[in-house]
Amino acid sequence: MQNLQPQFLDALERYERPLIRYAYNHIQDLEEARDVVQDVFLKLSQHIATLEPERLGAWLFTVCKNRALDFQRKHSRLIVMDSESFDLEPATTPRPGDEMESRETATELRRLIENLPTRQREAVTLKFISGLDYKEISEVMKTSIGNVGYLIHHGVQTLRTKWQEHEDAANRQAPITPQLSPL
Repeated sequence: MQNLQPQFLDALERYERPLIRYAYNHIQDLEEARDVVQDVFLKLSQHIATLEPERLGAWLFTVCKNRALDFQRKHSRLIVMDSESFDLEPATTPRPGDEMESRETATELRRLIENLPTRQREAVTLKFISGLDYKEISEVMKTSIGNVGYLIHHGVQTLRTKWQEHEDAANRQAPITPQLSPL
């Protein structure tokens, strides 16, 4: 029997962070999301020998979704998302205001994604946050690849429209700074 440890470690390195984000989108609690993903990898360690490598991503996200839904059913409460504490990626900012602007942009984008219809939100999240391809998304969502394309297309269109509305509103509210004349 071959040594499966390298396969497991590769899967852990590639999928751990996207799975945490995906679980977090379902349960809105970072520590619980990490626990769900830990459970997913425990299950992977038990089944890795029987999984086809090309189906691994879809399998992991399906198990993660099921575990997150189990958690939701078990705890059935709403938890308000504290988007500022959910920065998994370390920020590198050349200017002092960039970090705050980036955080505000990410917060607004998360809010817009959260307001998408459920299926569009899930497809957009799996594609752009978790990095799955259409085939993997179709397996996770139990729908056709064509429907995945439709959901992503309409989700992105809605996000683009809502983002433009947000930008237009921000530009209308921006204070006008007076121009100083030279002495």
